[in-house]
Amino acid sequence: MKLIKEYLETKKLVLVITVLIICLSTASLLLAIEGNSRESSGSVFADSGESNSSDFSLNSKFLPIRDWTITEPEIEAESAAIFDLTDEKFIYQKNIKKELPIASLTKIMTALVVLENLNLDDTIIISEEALKAEGIQGGLVAGETLSIKNLLYIMLVESSNDAAIALADAVADDFISLMNKKALSLGLENTYFAEPTGISKWNYSTASDLAKIIKHSLTSPLIWEILEIKEIEIFSEDSVVQHGLLSTNKLLETISDLVGGKTGFTEEAGGCLITLIKISEKTDRYFTTIILGSKNRELESKKLIEWAQKAYIW
Repeated sequence: MKLIKEYLETKKLVLVITVLIICLSTASLLLAIEGNSRESSGSVFADSGESNSSDFSLNSKFLPIRDWTITEPEIEAESAAIFDLTDEKFIYQKNIKKELPIASLTKIMTALVVLENLNLDDTIIISEEALKAEGIQGGLVAGETLSIKNLLYIMLVESSNDAAIALADAVADDFISLMNKKALSLGLENTYFAEPTGISKWNYSTASDLAKIIKHSLTSPLIWEILEIKEIEIFSEDSVVQHGLLSTNKLLETISDLVGGKTGFTEEAGGCLITLIKISEKTDRYFTTIILGSKNRELESKKLIEWAQKAYIW
């Protein structure tokens, strides 16, 4: 009888907790619905006489709303995060302060420094030295002339290390110094760059710092215009050399709200992937997912994206 009584008490406690979770989720939903209702009806505060925009600003504080009945995904990556770029807060995190090699995610910072120092129409003659870069080459030809813009396409779409070296050489001899100064200016606490491609294990960062880099990269729209492209042809300035580029991001065109993403992989870093998701046309709200040190970066990124879409009301 004692065991039966303890069992019934445990079941009762579980039921109470479940009811509380449902009540909290329902209350949050009702607050958001009330806010949307006020916005659409053009109502104002009853006593204060404040404007509709103020009313909407107050109600928007409740978004996104967490549905606590949906459990967090199981992610095996060394580090993972979902960062709400609008409210600048993490809605999912795993080891976000852990310093890890970031492989070709480095190229986001490379692109930012290039865009600050070179004009897109400037041209570069590809040198033999640039072609000696380790890793993905991108099919560059020694002696061909390419614009800065086209080299950015080759670097970001195909993750070409040769293109990254060519761009870095065109900026300055102290390109790495510029990358690390940029990191400091963005308030990155645990990030360091040893070279512009990501091949070195000494290029490291954290999910927390990468969220800041991604947030800042939105001020350079060209980066994400490039990262949303699955396939494109690029030509040398004289149209003699053709480069057929195919994105390394396998999630492109498989997720409807996916704006784009950047991949990375080395033996030391494992699989890395950042994505940008536009979750709501109405509020122009975005979030980013970050995966570091994964054995299946695409699958785990997709898990995070789908969970964020289901576990939150945006």
